[in-house]
Amino acid sequence: MAVPQVDKKMLGELEAMGFPTVRSIRALHFSGNSNLESVVNWLLEHESDPDIDQLPLVPREITIECGDTSNEVRNGVQGMRDTVQEQKLEERTETGRQNETSQLEREQNADEQEEEDRKRILALYKQKRDEEGRARGRIRSQLQEDQRERIRAAKDLMEAKRTLEENQRKRMMESRIADQEEEKRARERIRQRIADDRAERRRRLGLPQENPGASVAIVTPTKVKPVERVVTSEQLRDCLRTLKKNHKDDNARVTRAYQILLKIIANIVKNPAEERFRRIRLSNPIFKDRVGNLQGGIEFLELCGFQRLSAAGYLVMPRDRIDMALLNSAGVEIASAMQNPYFGLLSK
Repeated sequence: MAVPQVDKKMLGELEAMGFPTVRSIRALHFSGNSNLESVVNWLLEHESDPDIDQLPLVPREITIECGDTSNEVRNGVQGMRDTVQEQKLEERTETGRQNETSQLEREQNADEQEEEDRKRILALYKQKRDEEGRARGRIRSQLQEDQRERIRAAKDLMEAKRTLEENQRKRMMESRIADQEEEKRARERIRQRIADDRAERRRRLGLPQENPGASVAIVTPTKVKPVERVVTSEQLRDCLRTLKKNHKDDNARVTRAYQILLKIIANIVKNPAEERFRRIRLSNPIFKDRVGNLQGGIEFLELCGFQRLSAAGYLVMPRDRIDMALLNSAGVEIASAMQNPYFGLLSK
């Protein structure tokens, strides 16, 4: 096998255009050494072939002579060869004479054609490179646009998150202000209740009523007990702790009781004017099973302000006995008891 023979001139022109030598030889061989345009088209069509950078090989021509040929036959063959060569020489000479007049014109036309082919090939090559450059530019622009879109989306997400956090802070501040206002009103009600109790005690003792505008000495009876006791958080906690200890083997039942108590307290806090939330029928099967039959359940409600009406069989919280501060404290204690798995179990 041998490397095929190609047109040296076209090979040089292809190398001058920047094509590799191996690819140029391969393109000239497979395109038939016809012209530069077909060669460049072949290169552009086959530039992704896996063997584009391998030299093509063709069979080598080998002349074999027989050693047993006689001299006469060899001389005869030689004479025939000489005759054929003379005839070809005469034909070539005659043809050369006929073509001498037009050879210069053909060469000139061939040069012009090659120049035009070269220009056309260069234009095609440049056009293809320009198209590839524009395609890369479009891809680069699309990537940049995608990146800008991602940045915009990230900014929008951060702005939404910032707005959400700001709204949450505002709601927390409003809730805190509302709690403070409610606590202030509760303290005012407690002060008013204390003043009313003090006035009632003075009336019962036959003492004159206090005059806030006059500077009269206030006489405080030392042996008079308050009409209502003050319920503390510790008392509420002890009542819940007693309920948990008496039923420590049934955690699910204790949890249900806590949930019912918390729901009762929450309904009154949210709707203090609704009488149906401040009135509980003791014979209600659900209430009796989940709270009434558990030691400490009804006691806890009584600490919160409910009164037992034995004749009617109801637990009732009068409108004037609603103490928001006490109810809020009771709700906090119930929530703490529900969240602490060791509540009421470690104390004696």
